[in-house]
Amino acid sequence: MKKVLIILGILVIFTGAGYFVWQKVKLETKLGQPSTSPEVAKEEQPVSKHPWSQFHGNYLHTGYAEVKGPEKATLKWKFQLGKIQGTNPNSVVISSDETIYVAGAGKIFALDKNGEEIWSKSYQNTQGPALSEDGTIYFLSGDTIVALDKDGNEKWKFKTNGNTIIGLTIGPDGTIYQGSWDNYFYAINKDGTLKWKYKTEGAISYPASIDQNGVIYLGGGDAHAGPDSNLYAFNSDGSLKWKYDTKAMRVGSPAIGSDGLIYVPAAPNLIVLDSSGNLKWKKGPEVSFFNIQVAYAAECGAPPLPPCNGSQNGNMPQPLDGCGAPPLPPCNGVQPQNGNMFQPLPGKDDIAGIITPAISSDGTIYIGNAQGILSAINPKTQEVKWTYQTGADPNQPGFYGLPSFPLVDKEGTVYLGSVDGKMYAVGKDGKLLWEYQTDGKITEASPAFGSDGVLYFTSEDGYLYAIGD
Repeated sequence: MKKVLIILGILVIFTGAGYFVWQKVKLETKLGQPSTSPEVAKEEQPVSKHPWSQFHGNYLHTGYAEVKGPEKATLKWKFQLGKIQGTNPNSVVISSDETIYVAGAGKIFALDKNGEEIWSKSYQNTQGPALSEDGTIYFLSGDTIVALDKDGNEKWKFKTNGNTIIGLTIGPDGTIYQGSWDNYFYAINKDGTLKWKYKTEGAISYPASIDQNGVIYLGGGDAHAGPDSNLYAFNSDGSLKWKYDTKAMRVGSPAIGSDGLIYVPAAPNLIVLDSSGNLKWKKGPEVSFFNIQVAYAAECGAPPLPPCNGSQNGNMPQPLDGCGAPPLPPCNGVQPQNGNMFQPLPGKDDIAGIITPAISSDGTIYIGNAQGILSAINPKTQEVKWTYQTGADPNQPGFYGLPSFPLVDKEGTVYLGSVDGKMYAVGKDGKLLWEYQTDGKITEASPAFGSDGVLYFTSEDGYLYAIGD
């Protein structure tokens, strides 16, 4: 009898534990988190009162939102920002009170949900922005980080010693993270004082990402200001945890999956690491090295392309300083011949450019390359499920270039812009659902979802667009 009671007790304990885990997964799914195994589900997703607080959604940078995006290309409104330069990619963020903040044309704008201007402030070379939980708006102005309150009043400025672009990352504790072309990565306190800084091996352009444990991941390098092939992992106190050499010229912002893995765009490959910096898998072609002057042709050069190496002279770019043929150190880990740097030539078989991948609720990875191709990758098999080719630049036949950063909604629909001036909505089966034509490129910018599923994006025609059902 005693043995029977013991067995019954054990069964009750296991049954109760199983019920607890089931309830936990059920609750997390209800809250809009991707349904995963109990081991993964125990990690808490970041909580923000803002529906779209920063570049690619939040500090995980997955480009995912638990909303249903627009089913048709119906324009709700558009707002004229002014002329947007191709070298100034900008993002859109949305606050909890539905205020829309966007940078462009030398201003930072606050708009209401109907596209009416609330206020605007003039600054040079505005990019970003990002929102903290207390409603502070952070954005970039040349070499400076600027903080405004929700009414547009300036709170503080922090100056770096080099250009700052793309946008900032706001950590869960409110720390502001931004890299610079002065080769430093900065952590700034909420009051605008320096928390710490770290010198990397090259310029920094792309926003850092942060995982659920507070580890900060930063991709190094910039095509115009100096290469760095490393992905850096930092502890919150600024100490280096590890770094991983991708062998690429530059590394984009990683996306942090609900599986805890780090999905790193490093042309031509998508590199997947665990939180200890160990390679889990890699997808992309074997690298063949060509003169970097040829490789640059796909992304910079004579107008209308952005400047190469900071110089717009109509010529092909010259090799970057600091590496090359002996006695200079190798460039990108490869010792070139004839004094020229070498880098992979962008091709249609490339899986990645430097565009941060979007990760859907079922784990599918959506990533774009420098030939305007979107790939959908199965994370379990690492196989490409399908690809979608966006259109070519009408002013440069045969040039496809980098798309915008893709977004994915809860239905698995992917939204991305292209150098052909179109915003595309592609279903989870890889078929086009709709497209919307603008009069300018939509490239290297970060669109946003509102809490109601409205899609916001900018075009180089100088407008902010709102598409919704």
